[in-house]
Amino acid sequence: MRLLPVALIAALAASGASGSGMEGYFVPGIETGEVLMNVHVWGQVSSPGTHQVPAGCDLVAAISAAGGPGPHADLSRVRMVFDDSEYEYDLDDFLSGDGEPVPMLTPGMTVYVPVARSEWWKEALDIGYKIIIAVNLVWIMLER
Repeated sequence: MRLLPVALIAALAASGASGSGMEGYFVPGIETGEVLMNVHVWGQVSSPGTHQVPAGCDLVAAISAAGGPGPHADLSRVRMVFDDSEYEYDLDDFLSGDGEPVPMLTPGMTVYVPVARSEWWKEALDIGYKIIIAVNLVWIMLER
């Protein structure tokens, strides 16, 4: 299988390249003139992972690209990591109209939406419940 450089595919796609076998290829941004960048969104979002967003977008666009915050998201402690620095942003304050402007993202930035602090006990309770069930099962099997 022969691989073509992205620049060549982009040039062929931009020129139309009809009849060249390039009709099925899509290079993001060529048709719209929009440049996309990768950002990594982890934690309490609906679809964590690497997402392509328009260059120059903000934190809200990245979280939206990941399907929005999950049900247990703590938007008051959203972390953004890039290069060798880390920044924490209170998105709850912004959404209530009291916060600082939403930060813009850079290519390759990692956004982490943590679980709400009030939710940790539910996970601990669930783990404890599963341990009790397992111990009870072993005890019943040993009694037979």
